[in-house]
Amino acid sequence: MRHARYMILLLMAACGGEPGGVASQTLVGSDESAELRGLGPDGSTTVALHTELGVGAPINLREAPAPDARILMVLPQGATVTVVERTTPDKGYYRVEYFGRTGWAYGHHLELALVATSSALTDEQQENILERARRSVGYSYWWGGGRFGCDLGRGDCNGSCPGCTHVGEGGADCSGMVAKAWAVPASAPGTCVNGHPYSTGDFSGASYHWRTIERANIAPADAFVTRGSGHIMIRGRGVSSAGWPNIIECSGCAAGCIHHYRAVSSDDYKVIRRDAEL
Repeated sequence: MRHARYMILLLMAACGGEPGGVASQTLVGSDESAELRGLGPDGSTTVALHTELGVGAPINLREAPAPDARILMVLPQGATVTVVERTTPDKGYYRVEYFGRTGWAYGHHLELALVATSSALTDEQQENILERARRSVGYSYWWGGGRFGCDLGRGDCNGSCPGCTHVGEGGADCSGMVAKAWAVPASAPGTCVNGHPYSTGDFSGASYHWRTIERANIAPADAFVTRGSGHIMIRGRGVSSAGWPNIIECSGCAAGCIHHYRAVSSDDYKVIRRDAEL
């Protein structure tokens, strides 16, 4: 991101129900002829699919990426929309979804959300995450898998992933372990049942139920994730004498799921935090 301006989004205080808005050419939102000030100065900022964006001022949700396209509704200030179908804008318009309604919103008033530093998880929430993550330790690496603990067999991984083979009841890959430890929605409940829809690319680029935070604010139960697809791991408690963080990770076929201290490059990894919705 070339634009350094972020805003901390407030949730809408509605009691429920569908958002309002009637398809009409008479609906008017913000000035779409203005120079982009939100997602990049030239409207070319790439945003990962499923990224949540905040609406900084009322903005038209249009049927097509053009200033004369039919207006579907006016997105209210403070709303949150989700990027869908494509990662790059079209003439400054982003393809977004709002409460099941999909359209094009001009990037002038769309902002990425950065989690507030005060929103650290409670000690109990952190420990619940770490306890679930520690259940994976000793299990085999299982590409695309996430099932461990509960007296399951430890499993066995052979070969070089993603072409590796796995046998046995239990095991996890890096994103499977984190999805289970974080108890993110859409995952099969608990660590005993396999199944989750998240990849490292999702954790790195999207913000379903987590947010990017400044590395200086990292806390136990946060996660280091590569900037793009690659690897993700849970931050444990404490550091080594060399200053390396305590890490729980499912690192590959050879090592499996381990708990140790290791160096984590700030050039390669960013930090994300689970929303306090455990």
